[in-house]
Amino acid sequence: MKKILLLAFLFCSANLFAQKYSGQWSGSFDAKGEPGGSRTEYFLELEVNGTKVEGTSTTYFIIEGKRFYTICAIEGNLDPRSKTITAKEVKRVKANTPQWFKDCFQVHTLTYFKKGDTEELEGNWKGARDEDKCGMGTTVLSRKQLVKNIITTPPAQNNNTVRTNPKPAPAQQKPTTKPTTPPKEKPEVVKTQPKKETPVTTGPAITKVDNQTETKTNAEVKANIPAPKLPNGLEKRESKVFETIPIEEEEITVNLYDNAEIDGDIITVLFNGEVVVSQKTLSDKPIVVKLKAIRGRDNTLTMYAENQGRIPPNTAIMRVQNGEQYHKVFLSADDKKNGSVVFRFKS
Repeated sequence: MKKILLLAFLFCSANLFAQKYSGQWSGSFDAKGEPGGSRTEYFLELEVNGTKVEGTSTTYFIIEGKRFYTICAIEGNLDPRSKTITAKEVKRVKANTPQWFKDCFQVHTLTYFKKGDTEELEGNWKGARDEDKCGMGTTVLSRKQLVKNIITTPPAQNNNTVRTNPKPAPAQQKPTTKPTTPPKEKPEVVKTQPKKETPVTTGPAITKVDNQTETKTNAEVKANIPAPKLPNGLEKRESKVFETIPIEEEEITVNLYDNAEIDGDIITVLFNGEVVVSQKTLSDKPIVVKLKAIRGRDNTLTMYAENQGRIPPNTAIMRVQNGEQYHKVFLSADDKKNGSVVFRFKS
């Protein structure tokens, strides 16, 4: 009995310890040797389970006076003894960058510190792939108390460089404002900039993205996707399974919300082929779905894109609760493919 209690205590302690790092961290990184010492806005949303780290990074930056962002999925690990997190960007989830823009993935190695009432992650970054030649620098993030299912965007900055190692842009798109670059070649730009178009007047505070409506009210949302062809009123499309989630309980609670700029994404959700959500707009407020899984079979949830908003494709963060287990999945859908998740009972 004592051994069982000890194991239960250690398990709970490990979960609580991991939760200390979970949530949203905001701050910036710089690039070693970059003139002027400018920093790039950078955000991490972490979910730490044991020593496994996953989540997203968001970087905001400016190209030729226009504000852009990219969101990347991250994977990594936690060393509990040194309180150090390694967060590696592994793929792009969503962005509004020009076609010629080339991503420059990073690896951030960050150590946890507590200074008074402030929690910080501090450390260094370098390129995640040798071929990108992204450079290196330092990263400083502070703890942001994450309100459940709220999407945020940082304040605007005036002096940021682009977080990328870009491919040469077409002649008509080449920047002409770089003061020290010879005209015969495009300047190499270091991966160091923020990603979202929501200027605000506060300092380091984060502001909800729907404060950007003054710049988006006249933006054209992409036309609704073609006419229905199936009995349930939806066009037939292929489905991509983004994750298979093991479950133990029949009851599943799903929260879906936009994971970046609120750009008018409209979705329909199916569970085992039946429509459970019809033509709802993704936003910073979750679409909540209560489901009951059927034992003895795979249960499939599918996100169908009714449109693609202002910034294709249609993307969402899905948070899943099943008993005491929590999962987070990034879904993407467009006019050709649905995004799906399979729920499978543990054997």
